[in-house]
Amino acid sequence: METVRYHKGKWRADVQVDELASGKFQGLVLLLHEGRSASEQVVHRTVDVFDTPEGATEEAKILANRVLGEL
Repeated sequence: METVRYHKGKWRADVQVDELASGKFQGLVLLLHEGRSASEQVVHRTVDVFDTPEGATEEAKILANRVLGEL
């Protein structure tokens, strides 16, 4: 799956999906400030889990836009 990436100024939010041990999927947003170390990234997880990676991706996209909007 291609990484979905959003930008706001020097901030970047990468959308990813994590497959859980239960076989469900959870959306992730990796937030980082470009120019800083990758070790300083912040991981945000969607509250809900999904039966499909597509559902988790869509929820993570919404979360990424919300997080960037609050910066």
